[in-house]
Amino acid sequence: MLLGGIWGIFVGLFVQLPAKSGNQQISPILPGYSFNSAAWTKSTSHLRAALVTASAWTVLEWGRGVLIPEWNAVGTVLQANLPLFQTATITGVSGLSFLVVFANVIALAAVRRIFLEPGRMTWASRFDVTATLGVIFVAALAGFWSLQHQPASEQIKIGLFCPDTTDFERLLELSEGVNGKGIDLFVWRSVRFGQGDYTRLGTVSIGKASGLVAGMTSAENGALNGASIIIPGAVKNLFLMPSRRDHFQAGSVGRTLNPFLFKDTSWIPLVNWEAGDPLLVQAAVKKQIQVIVALVDPLPGGPGSTEQLFSNLRLWSVSLGRPMIFASAKNFAAIVSRSGKLVAAARLTPGTEVLIGSVEAPAPFDSTLYGRYGDWFAVACGAIAIVTGISERLRRFHEKSGRVSA
Repeated sequence: MLLGGIWGIFVGLFVQLPAKSGNQQISPILPGYSFNSAAWTKSTSHLRAALVTASAWTVLEWGRGVLIPEWNAVGTVLQANLPLFQTATITGVSGLSFLVVFANVIALAAVRRIFLEPGRMTWASRFDVTATLGVIFVAALAGFWSLQHQPASEQIKIGLFCPDTTDFERLLELSEGVNGKGIDLFVWRSVRFGQGDYTRLGTVSIGKASGLVAGMTSAENGALNGASIIIPGAVKNLFLMPSRRDHFQAGSVGRTLNPFLFKDTSWIPLVNWEAGDPLLVQAAVKKQIQVIVALVDPLPGGPGSTEQLFSNLRLWSVSLGRPMIFASAKNFAAIVSRSGKLVAAARLTPGTEVLIGSVEAPAPFDSTLYGRYGDWFAVACGAIAIVTGISERLRRFHEKSGRVSA
């Protein structure tokens, strides 16, 4: 509410759309010429208004992310469009939010113009719409090109197990059922280990040729309280602090990252709220971690809340060029490539308890443009908003001074 209020005040003060001409007459709906300076001027004014409005929202959204984890950005709505989603690798979430707000302002301005100027429409009067569509098309084309030219690397086969149980016997049975499919890494969302269970993992080659990342629980309700990593030659157990922490809470609790090396790839397990902290994800990438494994309990509020967390984590991983494995309840689990493509997802195959897919791990020092230069686009939007505000104040001051002098 505060963010929207500040944005509304800024837009109200410094953004003006062209007013209706008092002596304008309705012209017939026939093809018209483009050599109309007034039409070009109004289209340019619409583009300027959209630029300032989108820039203001983008920098305010980025500023909120400095104080509170950068979640639920407007640009998240574009994740269904994979080519456009690649814009995040250059600008981060800021570029996607800018694109959404800019396009919506132009759409509203175009509808407003139809009511204010009924009758003939020329190319000049449509220039703001065609220019916006052209930019979106170029961005989508660039994203499509990048999807087709992803650098090739070794494929790592993942088996993701998310049955509605924490029973070790059931998880082992499911793993044995796909043991012949050459899975490199098994991921169990949640399991309760009993005495002697670790020694039985060898029946599916875990600890020999394959590895395992398993969320651990000791509670009857299956709530996660840690993770167990079993790879050839090593067993590592990670435990969460007993204090409760909600998702998307302001601030960030310091945590020592515990990556592990497997198949010449660095992996990081994130448990519950850790997957909702973009600062932690960014810190992991700076430490050359190549794949993110998120083990998440279903959030309060139903499937929509879990999907909300997934959408945010997917956006951050795409921005930083890292594949991820998202293990939640069986109705929402996914294996996601570095480009954001759903390699395997529970929603693509409803009711399944096992997802199998391959990911390509990027090189340790391979980073996106956003990963190298950070929030440069949001800073540029801030500069545009500041310059616009100052110039508008100076223009009004000079206009007022001119009237006083006269």
